[in-house]
Amino acid sequence: MVLLLAASAATPAHSDVAWRWTADVVVDIARASGVEISPDGRSAVYALSRPRTGEALGGAWTNLWLAPLDGPAPRRLTWADAEDGSPAWSPDGSKLAFTSARGEKAKTRIWILPLAGGEATPLTGEKVSVEGFAWAPDGRSIAYIAMDPKSEQREKDEKAGRDWTVVDRDLRPRRLWVVTVADGAARAVASAGDLSAWQMAWAPDSKSMVATLSATSGTDESYMSKRVMVLPVDPPDGKAIQLVGVVGKVDQVAWSKDGRQIAYRAGVDVSDPYSGSVFVVPAGGGIPVNLTGDRHESVNHIEWLPDGRIAVVAVRGTRSVLYLQDPPGSGKHRMLVDAGAQVFTSASFSKDGRRFALAASAAEHPPEVFSGETSLRRRTDLNPQLAALPRGRQETLRYKASDGVDLEAVLIRPSGTGTKASWPLMVIAHGGPESQYLDGWNTSYSTPGQALAERGYFVIYPNYRGSTGRGVAFSKMDHKDLGGREFQDVIDAVNEMTLKFPVEKRRVGIMGGSYGGYFTALGATRYSERFAAGVFLFGISNWSSFMGQTDTPVENSSVHWNLWCYHDEKACWQASPVAYVNKATTALLMFQGAEDLRVPKPQSDELYAALKWKGVDVEYVVFPREKHGFRERAHQVETFDRSLAWLDRYLSPQR
Repeated sequence: MVLLLAASAATPAHSDVAWRWTADVVVDIARASGVEISPDGRSAVYALSRPRTGEALGGAWTNLWLAPLDGPAPRRLTWADAEDGSPAWSPDGSKLAFTSARGEKAKTRIWILPLAGGEATPLTGEKVSVEGFAWAPDGRSIAYIAMDPKSEQREKDEKAGRDWTVVDRDLRPRRLWVVTVADGAARAVASAGDLSAWQMAWAPDSKSMVATLSATSGTDESYMSKRVMVLPVDPPDGKAIQLVGVVGKVDQVAWSKDGRQIAYRAGVDVSDPYSGSVFVVPAGGGIPVNLTGDRHESVNHIEWLPDGRIAVVAVRGTRSVLYLQDPPGSGKHRMLVDAGAQVFTSASFSKDGRRFALAASAAEHPPEVFSGETSLRRRTDLNPQLAALPRGRQETLRYKASDGVDLEAVLIRPSGTGTKASWPLMVIAHGGPESQYLDGWNTSYSTPGQALAERGYFVIYPNYRGSTGRGVAFSKMDHKDLGGREFQDVIDAVNEMTLKFPVEKRRVGIMGGSYGGYFTALGATRYSERFAAGVFLFGISNWSSFMGQTDTPVENSSVHWNLWCYHDEKACWQASPVAYVNKATTALLMFQGAEDLRVPKPQSDELYAALKWKGVDVEYVVFPREKHGFRERAHQVETFDRSLAWLDRYLSPQR
């Protein structure tokens, strides 16, 4: 039930107010990630971010910390100015392996840290960057994925200026390797051939692996052309077995403890936007069984337990759940944790399967370390400084689309000031569209929810049709209708807010990145009469030209719309924001990463040129070195500050 905001004697917001939700506060928030519980269930290791200081360029530093689950406060394990991540316990719990790039222009390597004491030492060489790894169950070896190094001839050619590449021909494979922990000796897994590996998991006997592989290391291949294969490691010249052919999106793989079955996350077909269903197939080959069925959820993580059940982390609407899935045939599952206020995307279990640890956030806090057996208990307090800041009330808003579809959005109410009974509204659209907003922590440099609430805004994060978290059918509801009913869901959310809350229709803004940037551009052109201002981050402006620019044309066409622009040019043009530039009046602030391959810079260039020609108030900021999303602290601060100043200029409660 939606309640009206209580009337209050609000005072105007002013530009000289000393806001407490500043860029420094938001950008420097500490977040726990990569939480892994020890085999004995007594401790959890996690990566903790901290901002770079001084003149250092790049993303936040991360270091590893150890949290005893029944004892003293967490302690820091690594101290280097580096990006330490992906911690993993050795099977006997005596060592940690993790990835880190240490030193200027260093490659990402696997490092080993003894828990009894001593310094971390590198296990892999300096010529290639590790992109994923896993301990063998016997603890003697580690499997890892790394792209083949450049040949000596290639390095000589590049130094001599013969540095051209042939597109789609000069791709090096992502090789699957096994390195012996005792001596660092590494060898390629011969049974994988020249296929490129993306995810892998060991068999319980440490003699084989299951992996997802594609013909090349191309980005589109990584999304749409993987198959699931069993690869013998010992003997090294064994024959690979294909379990599942190319069926669309395939992700995490996991081998059962008894060695008989393999589970994996995947889409149900080539047009499924997300690898959110759980399948199980016999390890020796057979017909995969879909364990998720038509449940209204999207699975984010799976892990086999010793009793033969699968621990499953899934999103249902705006919430997270953790349940135990019975073996194939029973069709039953038992809820372990219905997290309520806490949201999370994965979980790590102890060796006996009784205890787990994870990183979870809520409306009240960013990601923290939690553990439990049947419920969650918080183990860290990484941001005590946030407790004193003003906080807008956050909740899940449920409403109906104009065609009757049930929809959800996350709503943050104002914590600050407004004038009389009139408040501005900010819509923040998520990317993907195979994504969703959860009712957890939703404030960052590009989604400034609580900062806007402090300034007197209502803030809404809609989960429009095409979002994940509601099952396969819901995520496909936007197919062959890009920018159609899916965007109408956003308009319907605005209508719901103006009907039930004291929101002023002429003070509505929209912002978002990637596909959310596309929505922002649509709002600023085709639906310009509905939005007074917008903040556009690395979004799409012209679908027809985009198809020749992005590194994922197949993925975009297959799972986002289930149509090809080259087959239906009219539909793509009619869905493109630049087609409606003559309607544009919305003041638009634009941000773009110069090295973005997913939504390349020409998309922003084209929109900026069109709006400038139209005479719309537009500003365009391009950040060097940035790709799809901004990592450098100075760039995040600038995005946050400039966005809020722009929105206050056009939507502020004081106007």
